[in-house]
Order: sequence, then C-alpha cells, then structure tokens
Amino acid sequence: MNISIERKNEVTTVVAGGRLDVMGAPEIEASCKKLIAEGTQRLLLDMASVEYISSAGLRSLLVLAKAMKASGGTMVLCSLTAAVREVMEISGFDNILSLAADRPAGMALLT
Repeated sequence: MNISIERKNEVTTVVAGGRLDVMGAPEIEASCKKLIAEGTQRLLLDMASVEYISSAGLRSLLVLAKAMKASGGTMVLCSLTAAVREVMEISGFDNILSLAADRPAGMALLT
C-alpha cells in the first residue's frame, strides 16, 4: 500500500494506492488514526489508485469513519475505481460512507 498525505485549506488528503486488503488496510488505518489523533477534522481519502478492496479494507474504512465521527470530524472517500465502487455498492457501504466522484467534489463536501 502506498500512502501520501497532503494538506490544503484545512482538509487533509490521504492518497492511497495499491490493495486495501489484509496487508494494506492496517497501514492506512494507522496513518489515518494518527492524523485524527493529531486533530484532523476534515479527511479526504483519494482512492483513485486503489485497485482492490477486501473485507479487511472495508472494516478499516468503517473504523476510520467512526473515529472521525467520534472526534467531531468528517471523512469523505473520492475517486473510487469501478471495481472498488462496485464492492462499496454490493456491501452497502455507499450508504454508510460519504463518497464523491473526484477530489473537487470531495473537497466541496468537506468545506
């Protein structure tokens, strides 16, 4: 899992790439939990380069969404690939998590 972090206009963007599975999920979860602990209130997860998501990845996203809500913050996922979006829809996570078509749309939901 490749992870990079960008900050702009009080929004922290986490750009993830690779597989959000049993190996990658703990990495993104730890990185985002650290950001939340540091006070991040607006978190945008750019998933454009995430090629696969497993149940472990879905679990991590749910854990992060709950942590953001508990801290009074907001999390949005954007730029999902067709395969990842399909998994989100089949699992019903598209009704649980905030999804945006791209970064500008995600930023708009956070500001």
